[in-house]
Amino acid sequence: MLSRAFGGYKSSFSADLSVQALHRAFGTLLQFDRNHQAHQLHGHPVSPDGFPQEHSRGVPSACMFEPTGTVCGSFDQKLATLRSIGDCVSEYELSVLLKKIPVPVCYVWCDPSPWMHITQGISMTSNVNKMVKAGFEVKLLMADWFARMDPQITMKVGSDLSNIQTIGRYNIEVWKAIGMNLGGVEVVQLSDKISCKTDEYWSLAMDIARKSDLSRIKSWLRVYASKDPRRCQGSIDPYMSREFSAAEIANPCLQSAGILLQKADVWLLNLDQHGGHILARQYCKHIERETIPIAFFNNVLPNLLEHPGFGGCNDTRWTIFMEDCEEEVCSKIEDAFCPLKNAKCNPCLEYIKYIILPWFGKFEVLQTVENSGIK
Repeated sequence: MLSRAFGGYKSSFSADLSVQALHRAFGTLLQFDRNHQAHQLHGHPVSPDGFPQEHSRGVPSACMFEPTGTVCGSFDQKLATLRSIGDCVSEYELSVLLKKIPVPVCYVWCDPSPWMHITQGISMTSNVNKMVKAGFEVKLLMADWFARMDPQITMKVGSDLSNIQTIGRYNIEVWKAIGMNLGGVEVVQLSDKISCKTDEYWSLAMDIARKSDLSRIKSWLRVYASKDPRRCQGSIDPYMSREFSAAEIANPCLQSAGILLQKADVWLLNLDQHGGHILARQYCKHIERETIPIAFFNNVLPNLLEHPGFGGCNDTRWTIFMEDCEEEVCSKIEDAFCPLKNAKCNPCLEYIKYIILPWFGKFEVLQTVENSGIK
């Protein structure tokens, strides 16, 4: 598949070799995950030095997986570490914040899920460790209260809050097995926060709804639908041609209130919270609030399928999950849709860019000298 992506550059590039290289990379990740779980069960910590990063090939240290220690260098080094996380809303505000507050508070929005997407597993772990390394006080906000409104989750475990929180604990164990520095973070349940501040939360949510423009909320919902990786690669999206339900329109307002309810300097969010964050920023400007939430957004990986269709998440081949075995991962990579001579939205290239390289620092395709050698 990678050979098809680079087809315009090297006609002798071997498809089998590129697939094997991606297999080896994910195989190493899976093996590390298994080894880490074994060490956790026996009470032995895994040394970060044992992770395969010996040959960074010039990749900046900010892009490497480093679960321990904090950035002791200059302000620019700390900023470089944060830039490697993902898109930042207002880097200028971030620079001012870092100069003003010695230990900023970063909240990480986590949606409990019985099927952990590789971005939620690998990228989340890497980004949280970078936040800890950059000197932030990190808090994982388990959005259990919102998970009860997700039909896919409620169909699986029901809407009982205790079941949702059990899923959240499972997610935490996955992060622990991967190597998230949980010793440097605090886990917070959103339902507990709302229960303690019920009047404040609902008053805030209603005020945000009153001061927000309905047409903009609908526009954000359509933008989110168009960027959802499950609905790319040529699928027809019903979001573009239908009206939204009251629950869908209210959701960004409720998310926005959940964001502003916390005493956070910076947020690490997913695409699902993009509309809620923009709504929160506009609300803060409208009421002339002194502090406006800054956010980083985890990178979005494209769909592995060519035509997933709306609701294509029922076909698990659309992405890689943390629960997948090695055979399933290899099968999904081999079946991924990578059009000839088209690097745009190429899923294999995106996985290498956002998963393999940030984690390992390198990606090699082993070839003979006659085939242009190792890439």
